Amino acid sequence: MTGEGIVVKNRRVHIRYDFRNEISYARHSAGSSEVLKAIGVDISSSGIGLYVFTPLRAGQEVTITNGLEDTHRKCTVAWCKELGDDVFRTGLFFKVTG
Repeated sequence: MTGEGIVVKNRRVHIRYDFRNEISYARHSAGSSEVLKAIGVDISSSGIGLYVFTPLRAGQEVTITNGLEDTHRKCTVAWCKELGDDVFRTGLFFKVTG
């Protein structure tokens, strides 16, 4: 089947760049927040990809507290996928402030 292939639609709007950095983030739930560690994967002007060690759920609000130039950056979880034993890959949207 020469010339045939699978077409994959790239849903990304902004260019992503490698971003290998340790990140601290606060997960908010039931009126309290817990600070956790993550490892950066990639970043764009609209969001960031991370490896996390505690599952997050789509729509959940988190705040990146360390590891970005803009500390205390509020984000919304777009998706989270389990990769293995307590390792998850997640995508976060930066919340627009102003």
